[in-house]
Amino acid sequence: MIAQRVTFVVALTLLGSLSRNVVTSGVTAVPPTVRVIPIPEFRGSYAIWGATGNDANGHIWIGVTSNDDRGSGSAHLFELDPDAGVLTDRGNVVQELERLKLRKAGETQMKIHSRIVQAADGRLYFTSMDESGENDDGSKLPTWGGHFWRLGPTHLWRHLAVAPQALIAAAAGGPYVYALGYFNHVLFQFDTRSGVWRSTTVGAAGGHVSRNFFADDRGHAFVPRVTRQGDRSDVALVEVDASLKEVGSTPLGEYFERDLNESHGIVAIHPDGSGGWYFTTGKGRLYHEESQPSGPARVSDLGWFHPDGSRYVASLFRDASSGTLYGVASPSSWGSKTFEWVARRADGSVTVAPLPYGSSPSFPHGALLYGSMTHDTAGRFYVVGSMEYKPVVLQVTP
Repeated sequence: MIAQRVTFVVALTLLGSLSRNVVTSGVTAVPPTVRVIPIPEFRGSYAIWGATGNDANGHIWIGVTSNDDRGSGSAHLFELDPDAGVLTDRGNVVQELERLKLRKAGETQMKIHSRIVQAADGRLYFTSMDESGENDDGSKLPTWGGHFWRLGPTHLWRHLAVAPQALIAAAAGGPYVYALGYFNHVLFQFDTRSGVWRSTTVGAAGGHVSRNFFADDRGHAFVPRVTRQGDRSDVALVEVDASLKEVGSTPLGEYFERDLNESHGIVAIHPDGSGGWYFTTGKGRLYHEESQPSGPARVSDLGWFHPDGSRYVASLFRDASSGTLYGVASPSSWGSKTFEWVARRADGSVTVAPLPYGSSPSFPHGALLYGSMTHDTAGRFYVVGSMEYKPVVLQVTP
């Protein structure tokens, strides 16, 4: 996988002009309120690559990546009670593998990269992974692969499956939980009723890895397929039904940031409230997937998420009462410390305002925000990432 070490460079080399602070209709946009939530340090604690989720109690779950390379690198899982302001470390992957006597000699699991998803059975699921030994061109899988986990009601970790691929993303739909493995976009399915674990290969040329995918209430999963012929690369969003049969495919025209191996694919996702999904690509294009009464889903290209064009938008949130889509856009030029809060309203208007860092109007140099779709019951959104080589969590109130 092309690790997040290149993400910031990619994000800042996208097309787009300097940021602006007004609505396209001429009304000044109001910046959101941002609270910085400190994360306790552990050895190697480094970043949060969109690994968040919420549960039925309104608690927020966060997977923190470790960059420790001394043979014990392990991601940690945290639980946040947003009302009480209490953050609790719920364990780390290597420690759990040792407890279950499943850890191989020297095994590391540096990342919980996937979202933490609550399935139809009410339980939380997530994946862990490691990058040691992999080749970024897709020619060699990582040494330790990935693990599939379920969290019990007493916060006890249960190990459900292991895969030779790194498991980078997870999604829940119907009675199923899916995991996406690289390379070649291997889609794994776990049936929460029977415990059956099976897979199919969707396909992704070379070292391409989509950072996200999604599944709907019918148990259909949507994964990008990337093909290459010579210097040409094509991508389609593939719809796979609950039997892992391909039932639809839609070309995605604005997908690659620069070249095949450096593209992050689908980065931000959010349900539309009607059984479908909104999603953005690393290039900053917004799409809408809508399930149909029969036949494959309909996928629409809604244009650039940011009014200035191609920008990296890895956080996407939807306000259920108004239908407004919010997103965080990365700086448009190298060296800039200004992130933007973009709001796309149901009437078609778009506002762009600076995203503050707590009480500061700008972020530390080199900040990278890589949130996703997590919110709490009070309507506050959670944006995560890395700043000065440390994990960061931002609680954002529009």
